Amino acid sequence: MLFTVTGSYGIVIPVNTNRKFCFQRHIGLIKTITSSSWIRFVLQSNYVQSYCDSIATGTAQKTVSLGHLRNLIIPIPPEKEQVRIINELELWLNKVEIIQRNECDLKRLLSFAKSIILDLSIHGNLVPQDPADEPAADLLKRVNPNAVVSTDTSHYALPTSWAWVKGKDLLLPMKSTRPTGHTFKYIDIDSIDNVNQCVSAIKVLPSDQAPSRASRFTEKNNILFSMVRPYLRNIAIVTEEGCIASTGFYVCRQRECLDHKYLYYLMTSKYVVDGLNSFMKGDNSPSINKGNVDEYVFPLPPLNEQKRIAAKVDELFAVIDQIQQSLE
Repeated sequence: MLFTVTGSYGIVIPVNTNRKFCFQRHIGLIKTITSSSWIRFVLQSNYVQSYCDSIATGTAQKTVSLGHLRNLIIPIPPEKEQVRIINELELWLNKVEIIQRNECDLKRLLSFAKSIILDLSIHGNLVPQDPADEPAADLLKRVNPNAVVSTDTSHYALPTSWAWVKGKDLLLPMKSTRPTGHTFKYIDIDSIDNVNQCVSAIKVLPSDQAPSRASRFTEKNNILFSMVRPYLRNIAIVTEEGCIASTGFYVCRQRECLDHKYLYYLMTSKYVVDGLNSFMKGDNSPSINKGNVDEYVFPLPPLNEQKRIAAKVDELFAVIDQIQQSLE
């Protein structure tokens, strides 16, 4: 067997060849006079790893000396017991491997389940429609008299109470601002956790050292959508008042016809992310632009239904998150 003794020491590799070969000096060769399978399991155990940790020397690349390894005391059971232990170990290790594979598959399925839930939510299939709800087209006209309900229904079929609306009619125009005071709260791409799609850390910077890109006005509950490499899904809800965002974001400032949680789930959906990705241009930092979002067509449900959708998605995502945490 080969046994690494430098850096990532303690890795055991069985040698299954009779051919001659050379190996680097930071690898030790172990020849056995008893069952190699038993010795391999012992060398892979926490017992041996702890011993190596205790004798390793060095800083950048810790090393286990072969001299110390020769002094390692190895427990040796009777031969027949070795066979019984090895057979049992292999049985359980195979089961563990199957569980780990199933766990990985389950994690992928749970992630896919979230995508399906979002897809159902923006198709009008997650919660039932209520005939008493104000139709989305009437709501939009009441909130924004200049808005135009899109007649393009080629995307997919919507419930009769919903409407297709362009971003420029659904969202308030973005505003520019500059930092004031001694310090300011700044959100850039690095502030976003694109796995959980949330703001992970709002930066506090001196105003006189503000980056040139720090000029997007935001309000609490606005939605940030990164226009740079949108496929990376740097999307989040603004959690605090008084933050300034990078110009790399499209700041979705919702009108009164939009529930902010529904808008967040809408902007994280495959329909929106993949759709806006199709407008990407550039090589080094492929991006979309403001006009792409303004002209994109979004599905708008009645306001009360938006709130029911957001509450249902929250509920289902909480269950999925609980399952995912139990797998960690």
